[in-house]
Amino acid sequence: MLIICRLTVFTFCLACSSLAFSQSVPIYVYHDDAPFFIDAKIDLSEQWVSAFNEKQSALQLNLQHIKRPELNAIVETGKPYFILWANQLWFKHRDKGVLSSDPIFWDADTLVSGQKNTIKYHQATDLEGLNIGVREGHFYSDLNPLFKAGFVQRVDAKSSYQNYQRLKAGKIDGFLDSRSTILYMQKQKILTSDFYVSITPQDAFSRHVLVSANYEQWLPLINKTIAQLKEDKTWQATMSFWGLRMLVDQFELDLKELNEI
Repeated sequence: MLIICRLTVFTFCLACSSLAFSQSVPIYVYHDDAPFFIDAKIDLSEQWVSAFNEKQSALQLNLQHIKRPELNAIVETGKPYFILWANQLWFKHRDKGVLSSDPIFWDADTLVSGQKNTIKYHQATDLEGLNIGVREGHFYSDLNPLFKAGFVQRVDAKSSYQNYQRLKAGKIDGFLDSRSTILYMQKQKILTSDFYVSITPQDAFSRHVLVSANYEQWLPLINKTIAQLKEDKTWQATMSFWGLRMLVDQFELDLKELNEI
């Protein structure tokens, strides 16, 4: 009986020791368009989390796709969080203590129009008098005053694909989308030569892992793994599969080169 008790205590201690050196926590993704989310298929978010977990064992992340309002509530109530593919500026007003990893890759909101009615975007006023498709709930700093004044007609869509369908049907003059989603749509032959992608972006930004202050101790590990993935041949092939390989070395490109990809 004594031996059994000692074995039980020993097993329990081993389990405690294992937990002390490894932690499993959720990482949230609120983006609901490809390549970050693809219903019923493996998406880029799943592949990034899997690659991160394979690189080290101290922190095991569990991907959770979540709606933005739900995520906002988590951030605002002070609960611990990891957020994938986000930028610190987008959450700073909800949590002043939000921390950011090194960049994973560079991105930009870019205008897509039809080849027959090309919009060569340079500044917000270029869109005056036009119907422009945007994502529902998204904020566009330089365009919002024009939307509010009625100089540019804002047409909200629930998805990138809905914007694409509306442009194809001639219901809007153009739409704004992230460079990453546009590259994916081009790779999948959804956006063909019938469409024009403006060289000048409406906005440019980098994507990171955001970390709440109570997870700050994990930032060095996250940054180390991000750096390792950039050099990893398998991960490079993954980014090429999604059409995003050239967005990884963002600081080796100037903005004009980036938007000619």
